[in-house]
Amino acid sequence: MIIPIFMTSWHRKEMTERAVREIHECIAPGTFELHLYDNGNSADTRDYLVSLLDEGKITSLVLDSRNTGCLYNKGVFHMMTEEHSEYYVVNDNDVMPPKLSPDWLSQMVALMDKHKELGMLAPQLPPQFLQTPLEVKDDIVYCLALGNTFKIIRRIAFPIDSFKQRLGAYGDDGLVSQQMREKGWKVAFCRNIFCLHIGQCKDWGYTPDQIAQDPRKSGYGKPFEYEIKNMDTYEPEDKHRM
Repeated sequence: MIIPIFMTSWHRKEMTERAVREIHECIAPGTFELHLYDNGNSADTRDYLVSLLDEGKITSLVLDSRNTGCLYNKGVFHMMTEEHSEYYVVNDNDVMPPKLSPDWLSQMVALMDKHKELGMLAPQLPPQFLQTPLEVKDDIVYCLALGNTFKIIRRIAFPIDSFKQRLGAYGDDGLVSQQMREKGWKVAFCRNIFCLHIGQCKDWGYTPDQIAQDPRKSGYGKPFEYEIKNMDTYEPEDKHRM
């Protein structure tokens, strides 16, 4: 099974470079495709993304000529997958995958195969209250919502018939989770698979001009901080995990 991974790129070229590199380092070759969706980057970053395509490091590249910044339709990734695809993964360019054996993607596919009730599953990322944990199991934690943190989506569970996002409106990950749950699916994060959000830094890695392009980022508070036990697996200290 080849799993498509869709990564959104908006500025922060250095983060994108690291994310692409670590994805290739942390997943078995031939088991995934990496697709980049660029929605309004600077010219030099777009040139870099094109070079990734030329070098075969990504399978496809979407350059949004409307230059809408981070304003885009979250349903686009569902529509870019083939109908027979069972799963696909969505991630932002500031989230890094863990180094595991077996790799994190094959482990998450196994969890999705095991938990047929799941519409979406993501690695664990402190602080967990942002996902609103509901019920703790041996290997997963049911929750209300997931962000774009290497979440694996069961394609048939995506609420494409009810997700009426206006073109150009901010994507609402909570809305997708809610509509999945309304249709009887559950969403969860992993107990023993973690990821790292390097966007948790001063001004989230954006310049003042870039922040001005996205009014949401100007209202973000101080980045969250927590202690990491293992910088390969990104496992946090026990007090920061569920």
